[in-house]
Amino acid sequence: MFELSDFYEYCQKNRVDVIPFQGVPQPGATVRDGSYYAVFLDFSKIRSTRLLRGVCCHEMGHIATGALHKVDSPYELVERSEYRANRYFAEHYLTREDFLEAFRAGYTELWQLTEYFDFPEEDIKKALTYWSERKNVDFNCSCS
Repeated sequence: MFELSDFYEYCQKNRVDVIPFQGVPQPGATVRDGSYYAVFLDFSKIRSTRLLRGVCCHEMGHIATGALHKVDSPYELVERSEYRANRYFAEHYLTREDFLEAFRAGYTELWQLTEYFDFPEEDIKKALTYWSERKNVDFNCSCS
């Protein structure tokens, strides 16, 4: 299970600066200059620890995969970078096994999974979509 300390330890180990900065278009943004990375967090847009956990996990996905794009590039797609960061999130912090464990414990509704994993609902939806549509995992069967 992901803890905020995982994010900060990852950033410290990989020499990634974490900078509070009001005015970022999203709650979080990752930038790269050569081999130097920084994560900007806009705490005026991050209203809960749950959202902070989701933002940090997502931004860690950008750093770990190198999934960044130039703002003005006609060749790099924002969606591609976002997909790669979301995939990292699912493969490392909302795994198939994590979902199966939650389902076995009786957490089957989206709101229950949100509470169980303590991630934003949108992140849960993206991870479920990744596992069911991209990896063809059938969570409705009783197999494991």
